[in-house]
Amino acid sequence: MFFKNGKVNNRENKEGRVYVFRITLACSKIIWKVGMTHSDRATDRMFEVLRSFFQVHRYSPKCELKRDKKVLIPRLVEKHMHSLLDEWRYTLDKPSDGSTEFFHNLDEEVLLDYLDNFAYETLLQTTSLKESDHTKILDAIEKTNPTPIIDNSIPF
Repeated sequence: MFFKNGKVNNRENKEGRVYVFRITLACSKIIWKVGMTHSDRATDRMFEVLRSFFQVHRYSPKCELKRDKKVLIPRLVEKHMHSLLDEWRYTLDKPSDGSTEFFHNLDEEVLLDYLDNFAYETLLQTTSLKESDHTKILDAIEKTNPTPIIDNSIPF
């Protein structure tokens, strides 16, 4: 929790962004970073990651922002994406900021398509779900899929 404009602001309940960076290392290996941020721009986070990477490895890899999607519950969407990608996790020899969220050997088109067409209902299938998270998911579903008004009248 923090103060913004004199008001208490809880980041957990704030909309955010889930992003995908495509990173080409010096050895030509391609890895992806899937993460989230509460910033209005994923590019801010991209530069933070690149700065940290440079401080540790002493070079800047080529990095492309492949997806920057606004979501209602970024922490849960990111956690879900990481659980799906866990077997493709990539670990560098020296850790830097965000390096626990690197993945390799992915089909980029499938990854981006999944994120583009993501449905909050998918999060309800998670086995270990806190009650507060369940409520956030239901709220997100309601915001993205409003219940149609049914007036039981014949349209002619």
